[in-house]
Amino acid sequence: MSPSKPSGGRAPRPHYGKARPHAGGAQGVVRPAPRVSGSAQQKHAQWLARATDAERSGDAVEAELCRQYAEHWFRVLQGQD
Repeated sequence: MSPSKPSGGRAPRPHYGKARPHAGGAQGVVRPAPRVSGSAQQKHAQWLARATDAERSGDAVEAELCRQYAEHWFRVLQGQD
């Protein structure tokens, strides 16, 4: 047996790709999962509405995130023509 291995057999394996809990997060802000149902056109409109709501509440980061989702669904719409 080699001296680098523990006497119990195999060495412990690293857990790559497993999410670890973060200790503080974004100052206690918990965002709901971005779920919107409907057609691509409805999703585009709903994400734009969410962006407007976030902007009104003063959350510029959430507003930008919603705009990016809206842009994605706009591009999906353009591909459906």
